[in-house]
Amino acid sequence: MSLSPAQRHSQRIAMQQQQARLEEVNTTASLHLQIQQIREDVELLRSQPTTADRVEMKRDVLLPKWLPTAESYLALGKVYANPVFSYCVIWLFDVGQYDQALDWADIAIAQEQATPENIKSRFPAFVADQMLEWAEQASQAGEDIEPYFSRMFENVTQRWRLHEEITAKWFKFAGLLLLRDESGQARAAAIDDVETLLSAERLLAAAEAKYHKAGVSTMRRTIAARIRHLQGQ
Repeated sequence: MSLSPAQRHSQRIAMQQQQARLEEVNTTASLHLQIQQIREDVELLRSQPTTADRVEMKRDVLLPKWLPTAESYLALGKVYANPVFSYCVIWLFDVGQYDQALDWADIAIAQEQATPENIKSRFPAFVADQMLEWAEQASQAGEDIEPYFSRMFENVTQRWRLHEEITAKWFKFAGLLLLRDESGQARAAAIDDVETLLSAERLLAAAEAKYHKAGVSTMRRTIAARIRHLQGQ
């Protein structure tokens, strides 16, 4: 006996639901196996004797091994807690692949992915701390910190919800960056442009407003004195 259109529709729905359940079971089983395997890799990683050895292992072994798995997860378009993806995001930062690291961090934050168990902070705080440390070192060495600095500054100050102390550190860094002399030291006396000094003051004031222990009060007084001097007051 042939099925009616309504019966055929119900049959298709039932088959689709069964297929979805099978895919979910297979995904869960596959993810469980992946988690076991990546934990074994993490234990091996932790046994490496030096930081350089660990970075080399992440760059040359772990990321080539696990990036395709993370890419497949993203390609499927289904959002679920995925430690493999989270580990890859962390490792990308660790090896300095910042373009992909920042792009994937944005996804991890949007998906509310948890950081790996050895990382105490959530992704926004982890990324903010990691990139501030990099920016401080790179700028001190005279290296260009764009476009990463501007991207991160916008995220930290406008998009992400972070502890006030972290946000204050970024405002402070941005302010002191405007005051760098040729040797890389922040010195208000080295700046002859009042507008630059005022911009630095606004950033440092924002840092202090966010976190009163930001440690910028002395520099703010120095900036004020420098402005008075330049204006002949």
